Amino acid sequence: MDETRLEQLEQEVAQLKARLDRLEQQPAADADMKGEPVSSVARPAVRPAFVKKQRTPVVKKARTRDEWENVLATVWLPRIGAIFAAIGAIFLFSYASMAGLISPAVRIGSGVVIGLLVMALGEFQYEKKRRELGVGLVATGTIVSLSALFAGMALYQFYPPLLAFLLEIVVLAIAYGLMLWMRSTALLILVSITGFLLPFLQLTDEPNVFLFLLYEVLLFTALLFAVLRLQAVKAYPVTAGIFFLALIFGSLTVNFETRPLIDEITLLMASFMGYLGLAYVGTRLPITYNYPSWLAGGFVLLSLSVVDWPFVYGLAVLFALLAYVVANQTKDAWQNGVGHLAILFAISQLPVDPLSFGDQFRSVLYAVTIAGLWFIKRQEIPYQRFFGVAVYLMFVLYTIGTYESYRLNDQSYAVSVFGLTVATTAFIVLLVRTHGEAIWRKYWQVVLFFAAAGVFVTYTLIVMELPFYATLDQTDRSTTLSVAYILLSFVLVAIGRVRGTAAWRLSGLLLLTVSAFKLLLFDLSFLSLIQKAFVFIGFGIVAFVISRTYFKKRDS
Repeated sequence: MDETRLEQLEQEVAQLKARLDRLEQQPAADADMKGEPVSSVARPAVRPAFVKKQRTPVVKKARTRDEWENVLATVWLPRIGAIFAAIGAIFLFSYASMAGLISPAVRIGSGVVIGLLVMALGEFQYEKKRRELGVGLVATGTIVSLSALFAGMALYQFYPPLLAFLLEIVVLAIAYGLMLWMRSTALLILVSITGFLLPFLQLTDEPNVFLFLLYEVLLFTALLFAVLRLQAVKAYPVTAGIFFLALIFGSLTVNFETRPLIDEITLLMASFMGYLGLAYVGTRLPITYNYPSWLAGGFVLLSLSVVDWPFVYGLAVLFALLAYVVANQTKDAWQNGVGHLAILFAISQLPVDPLSFGDQFRSVLYAVTIAGLWFIKRQEIPYQRFFGVAVYLMFVLYTIGTYESYRLNDQSYAVSVFGLTVATTAFIVLLVRTHGEAIWRKYWQVVLFFAAAGVFVTYTLIVMELPFYATLDQTDRSTTLSVAYILLSFVLVAIGRVRGTAAWRLSGLLLLTVSAFKLLLFDLSFLSLIQKAFVFIGFGIVAFVISRTYFKKRDS
């Protein structure tokens, strides 16, 4: 009994030692848990932090020689064959007509029938799973049919343009339906190109601009709908380009010929509809920049420039407001640029007489618009400041160019100079406020040079518009300008010293350098002795004073 009890005690002691050993071997982290009871329930695994999945780049497998051969034979060969077959058919009909084998009426009728049969054959081949061959045949039939109908109207006058218009619409409607059914971008591009095969403007005795543009607008609307249905990004600019060609031919006809009012109205409506259509479609396609719609805005301005209406400037303002609305609706900030150009165009179209106060007042409107481009935040475009700088430079050149006409007619140019002064002052204020921003960092030297050139031109015109300047002879005028440049350089350096801005000081030193060259290369030969003495001594005094300020700065 005692031995059994002893063995039990020895076993319990051994268990206690084993348990003690296990407790001593636990990690230090468990020892720091401050007596927290050990749970027998396993803790859930810690959820890893979110890791963005890396997309595996898709590596396009290079085509083998057999694959390239198959692509050339099944894709490109039918397309090329369609073009050559259509051209050959046109040549064949031409030869048969010239040889007297078939009459013009038979030629036209057979051409239309053969074209429709080839289109039907293309549909049959498409149903047989020969996609590219079917597209090529439909393209060939479309070209042949349209060419035959056009020849019957323009060459042989078998039917009037209105009937040709209706027949062409029927053929294109058939091709359009097949294009949507085949979902072929290539056929979409082809149909958009063949849309220009009905040039009522070229080969008819009396160009019918109304029918021509009506045809193009209907075709353009249908093609844009097809672009949306097929998401044909590549066909989108081609369709827009063909429509732009139609607008160009319409604008040239209206500009160089006396046209009825209906033609001018049709041209404007077509350009407006083209702009709105492209602006809308561009937002529904996966494209980054909707540049066709921006170009369409330019064609609206082109149409406005060729119509002979006295209130064109009002229509341009309305178009600018429309462009701003389009920009807000489509979230395309570049459309605001179309509106800005329309405002500038409207100012240029104001009905004012040349060499008049109204003509000079237009310069003030230009200056206010330029200042608005820099300081008005609403309806901005990307890089609007640089756009404003570009417009400002054009305005400076415009002011210089028109000044000579006023001077030759002995008329005051004060109002235009005031407008240039407003624009230049706004430019300087802009640079003073924003010179430290990152947007100027890369182009600061260039922009500063343009600002200095603008100040120089503005200051020169201000001096030349002083009341006493017109009474001076040529030599005294040169002396006055030299003195004015020296004084301005001193003022610029003084402003730079007070504000602690290097740009002002450098501008003053640059102008002083220009004054020195003018003195040496021009004034030295034409001024009198007293004028030379006065100007050169004044230049030396200013140079010493400026240099003294720099020495004082160095000593301090």
